[in-house]
Amino acid sequence: GLQGYMWQFGYKSGDLCGVMFADAVEAIKQWVRTGRKVYIYSSGSVEAQKLIFGYSDHGDLLGYISGHYDTKIGSKVESTSYTAITSDIGIEPERVLFVSDNIREIQAADAAGLQTVLSIRPGNAPVAPHAFAVSSDFTTIPH
Repeated sequence: GLQGYMWQFGYKSGDLCGVMFADAVEAIKQWVRTGRKVYIYSSGSVEAQKLIFGYSDHGDLLGYISGHYDTKIGSKVESTSYTAITSDIGIEPERVLFVSDNIREIQAADAAGLQTVLSIRPGNAPVAPHAFAVSSDFTTIPH
């Protein structure tokens, strides 16, 4: 629709760019260099994800991303969505690491059997005590 066209025009013209945390970009590149595959699961559409990663403030990162998922696969707070993704990519859930700043998404991914890390960043909503691994720097996440 019109919003998609406006976004596409904005990104391609250079008026918009996806803003990435430098440590996340470094970690993604390192994970891919060591043979890991990186997938994006976002509430933003696949098309929006491709614009954000293709026109980022760190350049075109699409070559590092093996696939994209949005809420067409299911709600990010439902464990069945993570089961569907791991089935689609053909990897056992316990071999998949899911990183999010949303505790409800972490809980759903954990319920589906995925490894999880809760990303803690300035400006994130406060999180009640929990037992999940946390990281404020993606480069510190074991790969």
